[in-house]
Amino acid sequence: MLSPLPEFYCPYTSDCYECCLDTEMALAEKDITRIEKLGFEIDDFLKEKEGFMVLENVDGHCFFLDDKLCSIYDNRPQGCRFYPLIFDLEIDSLVIDNLCVHNDDFDPNIYKPLFDPIRTFVYNLISEKEIRVKKMKEEEELELKETLEEQLEEDSKSIEVDIKKLEEIFEETIEEATSEELEKIEGDLEEEMREIEDEISELEKGIEEELREMEDEVEELSEEIRKEFDSIEEVLDEAEEEKEKEKEE
Repeated sequence: MLSPLPEFYCPYTSDCYECCLDTEMALAEKDITRIEKLGFEIDDFLKEKEGFMVLENVDGHCFFLDDKLCSIYDNRPQGCRFYPLIFDLEIDSLVIDNLCVHNDDFDPNIYKPLFDPIRTFVYNLISEKEIRVKKMKEEEELELKETLEEQLEEDSKSIEVDIKKLEEIFEETIEEATSEELEKIEGDLEEEMREIEDEISELEKGIEEELREMEDEVEELSEEIRKEFDSIEEVLDEAEEEKEKEKEE
């Protein structure tokens, strides 16, 4: 049965599995969903690396390598179907991966029909990575914000307790104090209150500053991701136009 997914034909599949050793193959969300449906847990076969989701290795080989064969061959990731063809972003072209032990046996020019599918796949991986990184950043920012707010609430409660204790001490002392002593106590208490208010003010300023910095970082990241998406869309549009031209020809 032929696969509905575009792929590279490798004549060495039956006796070579070098590409399954120490693999760092990146998976698209569709790959992950397809493999999950087979009954595998994400934490078992995937790990995150620099924002990409890549195949997990067990004892130096791909999680799915079993007795020198891929145990999910018919449902293997799209990147595995293209390998050793890879897309070089710098030259905008297909190349044969130098890590492939049979790289000298393949001519990338023969596989030009796979150019658009592979480029689209690579840019899709990048797009999903940027979305994933943005989400992780937002979650970290939210967690930090909640931590700061909890700390502020705890500090405020502690300060309230200190103020209450000072008021109790003042009430106990004022009955026995002379007018001169009373003035001194009131002055000391006012000084204590000013120091507490200053501490609260500094604490609030510090938290406000950190929150502003967090908002600026999120805004900058969002702008970078927007530009990246625009760039990806331009590339995909160009690829679509090229396809249309080829059809017309």
